[in-house]
Amino acid sequence: MTQTVRSLTDEVLAKLGATSLTQITSTLPSALTSGVHLNKAETDDEEEAFYQLSLTHSTLLHHRVAQRLYKPKRVQDEESSVELPEEVEEGKKVILSTTSKEETMNLLRKLPAEWTVVQITSLEESEERFQTVGSPATTPGLYLSRCVCGPSPSVVVQTVASPKNMSVSSILQEMISIKSDIKSSFTGGSSGDSQHRMGDKKEALNFRMKSLVKSMEVAWLRHWCCLLVGSLHPKEEKVLEKVTSRILSAHKLTLTDSQKQRFKCIISCPMGELEGEVEERIRAGVAAVLGEGLSSSVVKDVCCSIKKAKDVLTPLRKATRNPLILVLDKSTVALPWEMMWVLRNQPITRMPSVRMLALLYEHHANLADSVLVQGVDVRKGFYLLDPEGNLPRTQERLKGLLEATRWPGITARLPSHQEFSSALVSNDVFLYAGHGSGSQYLPGEMVEKVMCRALVLLFGCSSVRLLPRGRIPDPWGVVMHYFIANCPCVVGMLWEVTDRSIDHLTTEMIMALQNSLKESTSALANAPSDVALLVAHSRDIPKHYVMASALCVYGLPLHLVHSDESAAD
Repeated sequence: MTQTVRSLTDEVLAKLGATSLTQITSTLPSALTSGVHLNKAETDDEEEAFYQLSLTHSTLLHHRVAQRLYKPKRVQDEESSVELPEEVEEGKKVILSTTSKEETMNLLRKLPAEWTVVQITSLEESEERFQTVGSPATTPGLYLSRCVCGPSPSVVVQTVASPKNMSVSSILQEMISIKSDIKSSFTGGSSGDSQHRMGDKKEALNFRMKSLVKSMEVAWLRHWCCLLVGSLHPKEEKVLEKVTSRILSAHKLTLTDSQKQRFKCIISCPMGELEGEVEERIRAGVAAVLGEGLSSSVVKDVCCSIKKAKDVLTPLRKATRNPLILVLDKSTVALPWEMMWVLRNQPITRMPSVRMLALLYEHHANLADSVLVQGVDVRKGFYLLDPEGNLPRTQERLKGLLEATRWPGITARLPSHQEFSSALVSNDVFLYAGHGSGSQYLPGEMVEKVMCRALVLLFGCSSVRLLPRGRIPDPWGVVMHYFIANCPCVVGMLWEVTDRSIDHLTTEMIMALQNSLKESTSALANAPSDVALLVAHSRDIPKHYVMASALCVYGLPLHLVHSDESAAD
């Protein structure tokens, strides 16, 4: 019997439990629908804009999670030895089927009040969609969507124009160029290259990376970089609220909630050490919030009041913030955002999307023995050191230290799939030191079948790198497989690093996990228990800036429970 396109469509929709194609794209949007959601984000309703922008991030990952979540139970049981409580499974399905602004706000209400989520979404111009493959990457305009989570989520969505200065018009292209030059500058010098010449090449690359990060902050984000910071702790937030009210009252200014949030971010934002730069950025931010020109009298007067409040504001600008979760899209995910001045030494993690953040939190917050609830017990670890046995210097540097942890582990031997997967399920910490991400020993598809408990430390080149597969699909990498396996947190490298740099970093991290650096001069002496903050401080360890820039955290904000604390429990 001949069927029309309409009847076939209706039949497919009925099997999916949907009534229209619009409902399908809202429930599980794809990379092909991102343009529609970007257009819908052009609204004065900031919560609606936040929701629409959230639908453009990591759509492929949502599809993969849905495939696993909705598999028949009998098939799922064959693949995983762990069954989740039914209410957790149902809660995940609700999150995955979020189809409105209200439901998205509900997801954010359920997240901890101290967490701040910032989505960075590229504004793709229509002509860019039809560029020739291989064309130079231009620096796009951005949507910055900031939400302080908790029972009363506070949402701000701000557009940032593409930089007009030609010297910074290709930040993305420069990042591509730097990554391609890392290997030749650090490990691939020709036999004729002297040590002095290699040193010059390394320093040149460090300078280029520093310049790129400076351009991201000063020339691209400009004064709106202040929206990327996490929230202050309650005591400091009260001080900020008080000084904000005093300044606004003194000038008889009434701001909307959204304007006030922007104003508070601007006056409390960590900024560069040059006072002239700080004043210029504050003036530009105040003018933007008030809708006035830079030379207007009200802007000058308000900035004068802000300057007079310097003694109160300076401690806030230097304060360690609450956790920040960055949600980056395919154009911005390769950049070292954590190295910007405003985010320096702050607890920052990355997540592929707001939905994935909510899914992962739903999973771990509802398991009483999860590392999110109980903390990461550093006594319960496992290590996998140089499985191929071809990194003798790495073994020399790390073997004794790892054995001293009393963790079980494997050195210079290929693990079985069972050994690898069991280590992820049965321990609080899983540390890998070797080539790449370790996916050559447990492929991503097999990682997905594991119910991962551990904080995963992947100390290998490009271990958490995400790369687009062609022009349309979202960036993908090993870390996505770990998230499908409900891994709470993954620490790793965004690009290639030298074995000496990463071994030095690994050494310090292991000692910090064991709480054995208290009397040292290390950057991790008296290391914080917050995992993301520990990693932030670890960026001071590598000798080369370009190596430090590679280190990042994906996942939920976690805290460590050290041996002395565990013993007291």
